Amino acid sequence: MRHKKNSKGITLLELVIVVVTLGVIVAMAAPRFGEILPRLKFKSKSRDIVSDMRLAKSNAIAQRTQFGLYFDYSQNGYVLFQDKVNPDLLTYEVGDSVIKTVSLGQDVFLYYVSFDNNTVVFRADGSANSSGSATIARDQGGELADINVLASTGRVRLTFQYTEVD
Repeated sequence: MRHKKNSKGITLLELVIVVVTLGVIVAMAAPRFGEILPRLKFKSKSRDIVSDMRLAKSNAIAQRTQFGLYFDYSQNGYVLFQDKVNPDLLTYEVGDSVIKTVSLGQDVFLYYVSFDNNTVVFRADGSANSSGSATIARDQGGELADINVLASTGRVRLTFQYTEVD
C-alpha cells in the first residue's frame, strides 16, 4: 500500500527556476534604470518653471502689480521677480524685487527663449506682456521641454519633445 506524500513547500529546483527567471528580467531592465532618473529630473525642472510662471501670474492678479520671470543664459537659470523699478518697460531691471533665483544645474540648460529681453511679465489682469516660449534641453538624451505663454490670457502650457540620439 502506497501512501500519498503530502508536500507543503517548494523544491530546490522550483526555487532555482524562480531566481534565474527574476535575474533575466532584472538584467533586461537594468540598462533602462540609468536613463530613468535623469529624465525624471528633467521633467521636474520643466514643471518647476511652469509652476513659477503660474506663481508669477497668480501674484500679479492677487497683488494687482506686475510679476515676471527673467531667463538668464549666462547663469543657466531664471529669476522670479516683482516689476517695481520701471513697470512700463515690462522687463527685469536692477532694483526689481527678486522673489527667487533658480539655477537649472549642469544636466539641463536654456536652449531658446523667444520673449523680448528674455523676460515674460504678467500684468494685474493675468495677461502676459507678449506671447512666446522658453525651451530647455537635457544635456544627454535629446529631450526638449517647451514652456509656452499666450499673451492675451497668460496661459502657460508645457509640452515635451523627444528626438532619437545616435
